[in-house]
Amino acid sequence: MSGTAVTLLVVALVVVWGGLAVSIVALVRRPERTSYPAGGEDEGGPAGRPDGPVERDT
Repeated sequence: MSGTAVTLLVVALVVVWGGLAVSIVALVRRPERTSYPAGGEDEGGPAGRPDGPVERDT
């Protein structure tokens, strides 16, 4: 392999594995929220069925 190919390989590896490492560190420092503010409950679909599409009058 030429020097250019090796350089691009190393850059690609650093970007991929570095991104993974940064993502893991970010999740360890700030985990996902366990509680959310009130609101956003499912209103249900036609006739109050929870499995149907939500109908809104716009």
